[in-house]
Amino acid sequence: MLRDYSNKKTKPSKVKLLKNSKKLNHKLIFSVILVLLVLFLSFLAIKIELSNLYRLKENERVLLINNQKPVAILFFNVNNNQMVVTDLRQSNFDFSGLEKEASLAGSLKKNLVYAFLLNTAFDQSYEYPSNDLSRESLLDFFKDRKIFYLFLKDRELLWKEQRIDQEKSQLMEPMFNCPVALINTTGESGLASSLANILEKSAFSIIKKDNNADDLAQTKIFYDSDEKSCGKLLSKLGKILPESMVAVDKQETQKHRAALVIYIGKDLSDLYVFFVNFFHGQV
Repeated sequence: MLRDYSNKKTKPSKVKLLKNSKKLNHKLIFSVILVLLVLFLSFLAIKIELSNLYRLKENERVLLINNQKPVAILFFNVNNNQMVVTDLRQSNFDFSGLEKEASLAGSLKKNLVYAFLLNTAFDQSYEYPSNDLSRESLLDFFKDRKIFYLFLKDRELLWKEQRIDQEKSQLMEPMFNCPVALINTTGESGLASSLANILEKSAFSIIKKDNNADDLAQTKIFYDSDEKSCGKLLSKLGKILPESMVAVDKQETQKHRAALVIYIGKDLSDLYVFFVNFFHGQV
């Protein structure tokens, strides 16, 4: 007698179940690996993007100060991947009265006084709480200032330490193809030369120093907008002479055969006179 099995469910074999299970496991593992790979690549892309964001893109000079006294000049040389630490700790200048001078209430004006003293312009200045200029100490200090921290952390960074020697300091090759004319409109002699020294040692190309009798109250900067190379220089000047009036005037630049003209006013003259009086007998 024949039995009817048509209504009974057919159970899959154990072998088939095992194969299906393996396939599912392989798919799951592959999916997990794919997700992890995507996450890793995303993390890597974000890390590269952040690295580019915080990468130092041009040379920077940083002055470290401790209780009004210069401690060091740090030159972050991006072009040559080099860090130059100029030690100023042995200088004997007395800065005890600097904070009390009312005309120097602004930090940017103080920086300019230090620039006159050291014949170098600075992009930044920081109060440095330590007397230690080792790489470890500087890394710890700049840990919250990413662009400098990442530069210092580079294992291939060339490290150079030196002491300041104003008599033998070497001029760097000009980084900016933007010739500058300095015109002193005040009666203070030596001001244009002093400012020229600062700018030249900071890689500015000074092609002319002159005087006139305009007696301007405020320093003025005129530039030729067709000279695209002056863009970076203007950015630097904004840190050195922050209160100056800046305007486009091609006639003024052509008159002095320059791409940029700085007319030195009484504001800089007063600061220079203070500098000379303050450091009289010290320099």
